[in-house]
Amino acid sequence: MKISLKNVGMLDEANFEVGDLTIICGENNTGKTYATYSLYGYLDFIKNNVDNILYHNILEEYNQKMEIENLNITISITNFEKFLIDIFDKIFQKYIFKIPDVLAGIDINFLKINFKDDTVDAILGILRRRDMDCIKTYFQHSLLFVLSYIDSEKVTFTFKKNMRNIFEVDTYLFAIFDYICKQSYPDAFIISAERTGASMFYKELDVNKNEIVEQISMADTKNIQSIVSELMRMRYSRYPKPVKDNIYFIRFLDEIAKNKSFIAEDKNELNTEILGLLFKIVGGKYIVSDEGIKFAPGAKQRITKGKFAIQRASSSVRSLLMLNYYILHRVSKNDILMIDEPELNLHPNNQILIGRLIALLVNAGIKVFITTHSDYIVREISNCIILNNLENEQITKFKKNGYSKEYKLDSKKVRAYLAKNTKGKNMLNPVKINERGIFMETFDDPIDTQNENQELIFTEFLNSSKK
Repeated sequence: MKISLKNVGMLDEANFEVGDLTIICGENNTGKTYATYSLYGYLDFIKNNVDNILYHNILEEYNQKMEIENLNITISITNFEKFLIDIFDKIFQKYIFKIPDVLAGIDINFLKINFKDDTVDAILGILRRRDMDCIKTYFQHSLLFVLSYIDSEKVTFTFKKNMRNIFEVDTYLFAIFDYICKQSYPDAFIISAERTGASMFYKELDVNKNEIVEQISMADTKNIQSIVSELMRMRYSRYPKPVKDNIYFIRFLDEIAKNKSFIAEDKNELNTEILGLLFKIVGGKYIVSDEGIKFAPGAKQRITKGKFAIQRASSSVRSLLMLNYYILHRVSKNDILMIDEPELNLHPNNQILIGRLIALLVNAGIKVFITTHSDYIVREISNCIILNNLENEQITKFKKNGYSKEYKLDSKKVRAYLAKNTKGKNMLNPVKINERGIFMETFDDPIDTQNENQELIFTEFLNSSKK
């Protein structure tokens, strides 16, 4: 997926491709977070907020251009192309007006936003090439319908018999569009840089308990959940959407903890390596109860003593809370995990391990998108890329250093960008990546400068001590 952004907050222009691993580096106030939040908001919007009511006029127009017989709908490929163009244009227009909410209520009148992604162009390319095998493969995963016929002129979708009572005729086309959204875009989960504070308050998070009690006491018992949700929404409207979503995630950890992710469920070599490394980074076990969140240092399973409230835990424990629960209880293959500053509150040793963990997650089929100031993380990901050039037998030499074949990372899966102010404009520039790693030069100058300063100061110190 290729994204184009213009004039979003502090980011003047950005053209970037989302890879299996996407890294954005750069100095402060160059627009990294704006790129991350804008992409997250878009993925969430297109996956969770696309409502056929919003596109009723477009659906009505193209429903009249279809042939409908029982559960079969036939549409010309030309009209199908036009339908996709029209409906995605509508989505882009609507999302532009959503971006201010994603970025915490910035007035749309003060922004000149342009947002575009190339996913629809890729789908249209398949249709225009009349690549029949590719089109059939693309639609083969639907649980609602099958692509039953296609030629150079038209395509027929056949809905399953049990769908007759679920769908009205005029929603069949929307069901196909909804499938395209689900198939073409990953489910996004974001961990914002504000995660440490969000983890502190669990179910109290800036909400007046008396107000909730008052609202519930006046409500119909059937509407209690919706009233509380609306109250929460109003309370958190001043926060960027990623921060609000982190708050909601924290609030429902007790429910989330009841599930197991495929990583926790399927104990193959790769997943076992992920779980072991995650425990090494976190250093203990989180416990969620009605009393709040607690942490037990060094514990893996059974906890008998030594646990304490997360408010008393180190900032690193709070920083890693959401990552821990996401990997153990939420993540699915083909998701995209977005982390703003994964190095937050972590010692360099743990930053290095986070770099390794990111490589493992990518190899497990999870897309990862990070913004970072950590040379340790970028260099460790480069190490994993270089490992990919070695035979498995060669990698065994580095077992004592913590490496195994599971850490091999294909450079072709990685995209890296540098956010930089060029001639008064904040822009994203691509960074060179090959089998030797990531050439992220933004860290070189400050490291070299500090080393030079240290040498100068130390030399002066030696000279003065001789006097």
